[in-house]
Amino acid sequence: MKETVKPHLIGLIGDVHSEHARLEQALVFLHSAGIKTIVCTGDIVDGPGCPNQSIELLKAYGVKTVAGNHDRWLLENKVRHLPMAHHKADLSVQSLNYLQRLNKTESINCHGQRLLLCHGMGDRDLGKAWPGTDAMPIERSVTLDGIIKAEQHDWLINGHLHFRTIMAFKTLTVINAGTLTGHRWPGFSVLDLDEKSVQAFEFTPQGVQPAIALKVPTQPEWQDTQSFQGDWEPLVLFKREPS
Repeated sequence: MKETVKPHLIGLIGDVHSEHARLEQALVFLHSAGIKTIVCTGDIVDGPGCPNQSIELLKAYGVKTVAGNHDRWLLENKVRHLPMAHHKADLSVQSLNYLQRLNKTESINCHGQRLLLCHGMGDRDLGKAWPGTDAMPIERSVTLDGIIKAEQHDWLINGHLHFRTIMAFKTLTVINAGTLTGHRWPGFSVLDLDEKSVQAFEFTPQGVQPAIALKVPTQPEWQDTQSFQGDWEPLVLFKREPS
């Protein structure tokens, strides 16, 4: 039977943190669904699993990946006191070469649309933007405002926050791909470029299961981060825990 490839779908994998078993689950699932364009927001190292196996999986499935701050820290031998931190000695020569070759950003043209892949915000791997909620104050981003003003991308896919969500600006949609690690909302997502929607998936003892599906808002809330008001109700890409 001929395999059906779905070019309008993009697999979104957030920060890996050496969760090689979950990474393999996600990649097998996406590949079997006919999704060949898969992106990853980096932070491959520093976690409970094997960074070498994680890197080999990313290579084997042709995942477009950028460097995260944890990858940079490992190469610079910084912040190695963190729990579950890896060291250069833990990585093979091939893995170290792979990390050294990763860019901070990647521009991807897919199905007639333009994506910017990064870890934090653009080339700032620690950068972030937050519209402001009851729990967290507003955090504006000059970097993101510049990306919006340039109008060179339709989508920005990032990670770093470990919080899967959608932020819709008038000319750019930002999707945080979250993370594979931890016990609070680990998972991955699929972006449908035709439907302008995101289907999120989660890991369960029974395997990968759908979590939630969201459409990108047709009436975006903001022009740029200077428009943030601090009253955001996040569009989250995971099942909310009962209050």
